[in-house]
Amino acid sequence: MDTSKPADEPLSAEEAAEMREHFRFLRDNRKLLQLRLNAAEDLLINGAREPEHRGVCQHLLSKVDRARVESVVPRLDPAARSRFLAGVVRLCPDVPYLLLYLESVKESASQADATAALTRALHHIDFSQISAAQMRRLLDLIAELFDERDRPQLLFGLLRSTSFRDAFDRSAEALPSALADSFVPLRAVHAVVLRGKRNPHDAAALAQGAAILLGARDTVLRSHGLEAKRRLLELGLSLRDHAEEVASGLATLAKSLPEEAHERSEAQLRVAGYLLSVNREAAARRLLERLRRDAPGFKRPQRWLDALSAPRFGRYAAIEQKGESRRGSRFVSAVSLRTQQLVWLCTGDAADAESFDALAPSREQMALPGVLPLLEVERTAEGVPYFVVPKRGRGAYECIKKDGISAQDASTVCEDAVALLMALAQRGIELPDVRLDRFAIDSGRLWLRDWRGAAVTTPSDAAVVQLGHARELCGLVLGGNVQAAMLSQRVGEAESLPALASLFVDAL
Repeated sequence: MDTSKPADEPLSAEEAAEMREHFRFLRDNRKLLQLRLNAAEDLLINGAREPEHRGVCQHLLSKVDRARVESVVPRLDPAARSRFLAGVVRLCPDVPYLLLYLESVKESASQADATAALTRALHHIDFSQISAAQMRRLLDLIAELFDERDRPQLLFGLLRSTSFRDAFDRSAEALPSALADSFVPLRAVHAVVLRGKRNPHDAAALAQGAAILLGARDTVLRSHGLEAKRRLLELGLSLRDHAEEVASGLATLAKSLPEEAHERSEAQLRVAGYLLSVNREAAARRLLERLRRDAPGFKRPQRWLDALSAPRFGRYAAIEQKGESRRGSRFVSAVSLRTQQLVWLCTGDAADAESFDALAPSREQMALPGVLPLLEVERTAEGVPYFVVPKRGRGAYECIKKDGISAQDASTVCEDAVALLMALAQRGIELPDVRLDRFAIDSGRLWLRDWRGAAVTTPSDAAVVQLGHARELCGLVLGGNVQAAMLSQRVGEAESLPALASLFVDAL
């Protein structure tokens, strides 16, 4: 009952029902509490009169004496003691009674009973006067009594109280490490996820709190509000170092979202992607199969299932792309199961192993604009060498020889080609050839995707070789467009890479 309201204000229906329960407790424990009642109060606790007047009820409840309670408790057996103190806590929600009750729970009552009793009492307890020692003891008892999966629900019940949040924050720094490790993360995640507020602690505490919360029971996860679920999902999907703790909770959380605007399906697909990224393929496959069954119109789960069944090169799955021409190319489209991004995958045979192995040491030297960065170079269990770069556009052969290229794009590609070869020459790097399969074209821009066989020499020697390569490559590009025929003739007349570059700058 709210004691802050005027004594002459009548009780609400809810307060009257709660008061009747309190009075039944007083009736059952009248002798233990040694209550001295007048005639009107006697009628109230025996149910002969309805509780109506706030002041009368408050006066009756105030007859419960703390000294009497503390003297009675040691004489009761453990089960009776817990039942008795549960009623006292509901009746008189004070910190000392709460601690006394939790102490008794250690010996008798079940967690379910304790949680129910505490949940009802916590709404009314004023924690503004709790001492640091009492706060430590309260958290210590919760840690002792409640399974880690049940603690979030109980602590969040406490954190609904402004007085408890303030008291907790005042004492957080003084908590022993064992308690701080258990409860500070939950304080952080409560603030950010459940209340949408700033993190009162650090990022590590928030990550750990999210992992603990996602490891809570499914009923707890499903009980949160929609915005809290969305915030927790976003946070959980970023926790790469807590996959073991959060994987199941993320799946539960995603499945509990509304289906409107396909939110549930999209969330489940994101969780499947997370599972793939942390190498939990079996769990991802189960989720994708369930999603395909539950949302038959959703096509992306099937595409991912197809990828999981495709030829595998480490954590990359080789996939067929529509219109992708092989014609001697060793490049295939693939998807990274870790990042879910498309990549180029180039494979070789035993004779190519040395050239593949040489790619990794030259990675830093080849970090130039227009060069696709090397993501991985490795061999399969069968000894097949392969390397991977990000996928940009399509292979240059397909773009130029198969699809054709506009005069404008041809000039842009040639300008990129000359700039790239100039940059390589300045570092003393020369490519062994400029076959089109080494390159990709994306929206009219040229990318080098294969530098196998590149040699290191002097910048001046490299410039001579790269000039010949530039003329050849530009001839291949311009030869695919009739309108660029005149420009193609002038390519052979350029006597240096800068002169060749200026030719395309003027053309553009």
